[in-house]
Amino acid sequence: MFGLFSTLLAGSLILHQLWWDGLETNSLHALVVLAALWLLVRPTSVGRFAIMLAAEVVAVGHDLPYVGDHTLVVFVTGVSVLALPAWTVARTQRLPAPGELFDTIAPFLRVALIIVYAAAALSKLNTDFLDPQTSCAGPMSQKIAFFDPSLLEGTWRITPSIWTTVAIEIALPILLAIPRTRVVGLLLGCAFHVVLALAGNVPFSALALALYVAFVPTRTVPALHALLLRHRRLRSVTRFVATPPASVVLFVVGVGLWFAAAQVLGRDPWSWSDGLGGLARLAIVVLVVLAGVAFVLGRRRRDGVAEYAHPRSGRRLGHPILVVAVALLIVNAVCPYLGLRSESTFTMFSNLRTEQGAWNHLFIPESVRVFGFQDRLVSVIGTDDPALAARTSSGTELTRFELNRYLRSHPRAEVTWSEAGPDGAVIRSRGPIAAAPGQTLAEKLFHFKDVRPRDDGDCG
Repeated sequence: MFGLFSTLLAGSLILHQLWWDGLETNSLHALVVLAALWLLVRPTSVGRFAIMLAAEVVAVGHDLPYVGDHTLVVFVTGVSVLALPAWTVARTQRLPAPGELFDTIAPFLRVALIIVYAAAALSKLNTDFLDPQTSCAGPMSQKIAFFDPSLLEGTWRITPSIWTTVAIEIALPILLAIPRTRVVGLLLGCAFHVVLALAGNVPFSALALALYVAFVPTRTVPALHALLLRHRRLRSVTRFVATPPASVVLFVVGVGLWFAAAQVLGRDPWSWSDGLGGLARLAIVVLVVLAGVAFVLGRRRRDGVAEYAHPRSGRRLGHPILVVAVALLIVNAVCPYLGLRSESTFTMFSNLRTEQGAWNHLFIPESVRVFGFQDRLVSVIGTDDPALAARTSSGTELTRFELNRYLRSHPRAEVTWSEAGPDGAVIRSRGPIAAAPGQTLAEKLFHFKDVRPRDDGDCG
């Protein structure tokens, strides 16, 4: 179970890197890829698993607050899971065994995914997502036929996509939370993530498949492993790959292929992303199909009836470190409603708006917002900074917090903007300055979406 989880997690980190940043070879994320390749040649190694998580935590920590929803889940998971072996080493002077570590973190992995699904479902209960004219379900559903978008032209698909998405995202956390309905939740979730992957959300779908291991009935993976090892040739290959010399050779080959591909294809993913995108989508589909076959083959039968043993300790987090990690995920999920941040909060293409004067949630009232970071929206009237001009074109507004962040990092920019004051709109401006102070703690933690016109086709 630990080996399967670590393999899928390493694969998801590599896919994320390829999907968003390409074949980087000189960044912190390149170290994450190297650590993931090192783990893949021996996926049951707790030490290699910890090295990969440490590399990911450092890379994501450096990128904060500009990280994706699923990346933040990996970050919190990485910090908490790394703390557990450190705690074990401090108390027992040894690393936990793979099975021991997985049994400890599996309840947290289940709760983490349920929180993400529940937060995504809650955020979609807003007027803009449920409106076919503005809903993210429109552009996302057309992307499913990425090989020929004309197959899904027209508006006939939008309303069914809206309500199907809402129904599935409400059902998934409920089905996965109840042990007796987890099998149904796994099957529904796998089908859902095939669709999401085809629509272009490959990194999150890959991560979800890794987290699904924590929900798999306990007998499935060992039974499948035993079934596969009945084949003599496969057993001999497995034993050979597990030897230290073979591990080193495979790692060197993997690293060589990565660097060679970077030289041949180029490091910019947009130069070859169309071909990669199709392959990545296909890879997720194949993984899900194989998982379904493995689930069927690995189930235990008694008197001709399939029996599923549910994972142990399914309702208990156990270690206090994991309780704190769950609390952090919950706080992050409620941040947009409190006014603390609106990016990387598990809203997942929901059209959710929580800015002052633009609040659109159906059930959560605007009065729950207690922080004022989103209360001051500004419209840039003129600037000599091309990037800021492009960012604020077509009526896009920024929170004053985000404008201050941008001006802090671009001290030579000249900007004139309009913002709401007590007596109406106020025009303000700022010219170039010699230097700007460093990034504040709030700017490291908080990030707010740009507020685009509702009819511009933006999906966020």
